Amino acid sequence: MDLILKTGSLLAIIIGAYLAKRAGFFKDKDYQVLSFFVFNVTLPAAVIHSFAMNRHDLSMFWLVLLGFLGCLVPLFVIFFATRHESTEHRAFEMLTGTTFNMGNFTLPVMTTFLGPAAGVPVVMFDMGNAVMCSAGSLVFTNALLGLDSGSEQQTFGQKVHTMLRRFYTSAAFDTYMIMVILLLAGIAVPQPVLTVIEPLSNANAFCSMAMVGMMMEIPEDRDDIREMVKVLLWRLGIAIALALMAWYLLPVAPFARKIAVICCFAPIAIFATKFTDITLGKAKLAGFALTVSAVISLLIMASLCAVLPA
Repeated sequence: MDLILKTGSLLAIIIGAYLAKRAGFFKDKDYQVLSFFVFNVTLPAAVIHSFAMNRHDLSMFWLVLLGFLGCLVPLFVIFFATRHESTEHRAFEMLTGTTFNMGNFTLPVMTTFLGPAAGVPVVMFDMGNAVMCSAGSLVFTNALLGLDSGSEQQTFGQKVHTMLRRFYTSAAFDTYMIMVILLLAGIAVPQPVLTVIEPLSNANAFCSMAMVGMMMEIPEDRDDIREMVKVLLWRLGIAIALALMAWYLLPVAPFARKIAVICCFAPIAIFATKFTDITLGKAKLAGFALTVSAVISLLIMASLCAVLPA
């Protein structure tokens, strides 16, 4: 019952923000203000807090590799499989069909399902996912589809600098890299820092869900609906293939393997909605697709928690 109430609470935030926008309390572009705080303040705070409050077994760096390859390989699969489609459709599928919503969705859901110990494998998986989620998917999609404005006039060195800039100007990516370095060096985050960022970390789930609700708009165009369905099918197929690999190939403890399998069914990343907005101006469609995928993910994750042995 507690899990149902918490899940309902997250969905209520999304729906409430959407209804508030429809009632005229927010304008269409007001989500951009909240987006700035989510990606530059609350999400980095949540990453630091998760790293600091959970013990990390270095043997679980296999989950980092799984999270990274689970985003990178499907991106190229979708790129080649959609070669006969329009550039707009390919970009939408590549940006929303890959990467996982971990910090804003999977982490709170899994710790609710299976307790605080579930946070460690989720965070390790997200370390790999973050490379693609926070910048990589946008970098590779723009490069593969030639979407960077003025890229034809750039030299090779300028193109490399543009790609790298996408990474080091991402606050979440920079935070992950700093935390990985501290982890490997055995340096703990000072307690005063944790005290300061804890309120910001706690605000991450609410701000993220509210942002999605403010971005969401139910699509009326049949072409948009078809695109959303295609993305959801891509994600389901990728998740099943990745989960089977995780279950049979990962050399980690059974509990960590179970968490890794469930992570594969995480919904569309919130970063994907931001990147879709930047690239295509389709934030509303991406936000609606995220909401639908989140509901589907909740049902699948709950089922897997019940049936998979630990």
